Amino acid sequence: MRCSDEEYEILVEHCKQTSRTQNDVIRELIRKLKKSRPRRTGL
Repeated sequence: MRCSDEEYEILVEHCKQTSRTQNDVIRELIRKLKKSRPRRTGL
């Protein structure tokens, strides 16, 4: 995954504060994206 230096620093700081790995945080964010997508009604 590519991101800017600023985005990477945000991720690193968040991981330090929450004692979580970068992979864990990114996986959680991806799962949240799936849950937040609007459902298609097929209309």
